[in-house]
Amino acid sequence: MPILEKSSAWVRVTETLAVCLVAAAFALIQTLIGGTRLVFCLPSFALLAMAAILTLPSLRRIKPEPDRLCLWSSAAFFGYVLTRALFSTEPYLARSDIYPVLGGLLLYLLVACIFTSARTRMLLLLFLIVLAMAQTFVGAFQFRDGNNYMPIAWLQRVDYGRRASGFYICPNHLAGLLEVLGIFALSIVCWSRWPVWAKLLTSYGAGICYLGVVLTGSRGGYLSTITSMLVFALLSLIILDRAGSGLVWKVGGGAVIAAFAIAVALLFTFQRSHYLADRAQNTFEVQNMRVDLWRSGMQQWKLNPIFGTGSGTFLYYGRQFRSERVQVDPVHAHNDYVDLFCEYGAIGAIGFLFFLGVHLKRGVQTFIRIGPMRAALAPRLFSNSLALNIGALAAVAAYIVHSVFDFNLHIPANVLLLAFVFGILANPGLGRETNRISVSRPLVLWRTALCTLAIIVLVQCIRLLPGEYFAEKARIAVRDYHPIDALYFALEGVAHEKENPNLYYYLGLARLFRGDMSSDLQARQSYYLTGLQALNQAHRLAPRDEVFILQLAFTYDALGRFAEAEWMYDEAMGLDPKSKSIRNHYQAHIQRWLSPGGVQTPSAEKELPE
Repeated sequence: MPILEKSSAWVRVTETLAVCLVAAAFALIQTLIGGTRLVFCLPSFALLAMAAILTLPSLRRIKPEPDRLCLWSSAAFFGYVLTRALFSTEPYLARSDIYPVLGGLLLYLLVACIFTSARTRMLLLLFLIVLAMAQTFVGAFQFRDGNNYMPIAWLQRVDYGRRASGFYICPNHLAGLLEVLGIFALSIVCWSRWPVWAKLLTSYGAGICYLGVVLTGSRGGYLSTITSMLVFALLSLIILDRAGSGLVWKVGGGAVIAAFAIAVALLFTFQRSHYLADRAQNTFEVQNMRVDLWRSGMQQWKLNPIFGTGSGTFLYYGRQFRSERVQVDPVHAHNDYVDLFCEYGAIGAIGFLFFLGVHLKRGVQTFIRIGPMRAALAPRLFSNSLALNIGALAAVAAYIVHSVFDFNLHIPANVLLLAFVFGILANPGLGRETNRISVSRPLVLWRTALCTLAIIVLVQCIRLLPGEYFAEKARIAVRDYHPIDALYFALEGVAHEKENPNLYYYLGLARLFRGDMSSDLQARQSYYLTGLQALNQAHRLAPRDEVFILQLAFTYDALGRFAEAEWMYDEAMGLDPKSKSIRNHYQAHIQRWLSPGGVQTPSAEKELPE
């Protein structure tokens, strides 16, 4: 018995450490602009991998078992996504899908197979709600001052004026975070078994989350938040209807009061801000450029309807099929469904529908079991499992709507959040399912797969992180026009990573900048030629990236090799025929070619696509 007790205590310790690592992973990835670059998300995925490895002693620990069809639907869908990404025509761009998917799978399996207790899940949610409050606090400063304030100076967000984005780059993605945590907080307040004081604090957190959604000015966030609230209200009313009038007033009365208070607060906020009021009134703007991006995505889908064109390729085809009025570089289609269709084809879409349908079915079955059925039979209706279930279903409803307007599922921090949600749906963690004397063999195999996957992810994170770190340092040095630093960091990065085209691009720019600074004509030519070699290497690794092609054209012009620059411009215009910027650069190139002494420095061109 003492040996068994020690073993059980050791398992509890390792699981507790794993939970702490998961919390740290969430905090880190949200703080680092949502993990939108590999260098900012790989550390969090490494923490998740270490958390999964720590659960190895729990391999045969008896716990509520997840729905096997949910697990297999996840394996089928994400297995296809990973396979398609691994065979993408753009291997470096595919990494931005591969590693968030692997990180999401780790967290999904951790929640579905290991973190099955409602207490553990709610503690993680409480931590996430506190993080959300911090995000809203930062967003309030951004909204008040409109100066793109970021708490970490070397992290810069896109200029969205007064719209709040917190630690994220984009306000739409902050809304995608807050709408989920807000509805979970509301569900905990109404349906959990927490004491009154804890519910009061959580209700404060819910209010802060919804205030943050308002400050983001995200119209997609407004619609998805309303959707999640409607789903929450519908599920709650179903339970209250079965429970009788007493519970209707006990829960429903408080909910009505809370809803009225939130409505009054939101109305007051919109009245005080003409900017937010205008955005809310233009929610269904017909002339929104998102429609043009969706059309570009569907044109891309027609190139390969079955398998799609490959992970990350909307960056290139979005340029090729863009309309005249879309001049900002279209990185994503601003629609997760369109992105899935055009990059992963009909098979990807079918796999997603299967995955979503299976999890929603499981979630609804759990809801019926612990909601309406319990309401009709048991006097004690409130439960933490019910609060988690209703919150998860409402959160998925929010993302079903929000994904029509934005690309939250391409933001690694939000991918992890949704992995957590679907893990709850896959395994509600109901206590009476533990009435067994041993762990089933399939569950042992899934837990083994979790640990195996964790080892692979950890090794890859360790392997790739140095190259990504030096690439980021080189990018910042280039941005701030520090060519010597950029040259050092780019060379260090190339020593660690040979397949990252950005490293060669920054290396080329650093050499060009050094040439610009040189007063010796021969030295300047030498820098330009070595810069040209690095840019050609970047072009070889990513032949469809017009940023590299244009910089090659600028460099050939600077060297007086106008015929070669002409080839580059012709290639760029073929890849992006509607770009006004490329046409303007081409006209300047023609004037230089025809004008004696028209050679200039290659880094004088500043209007490259982002």
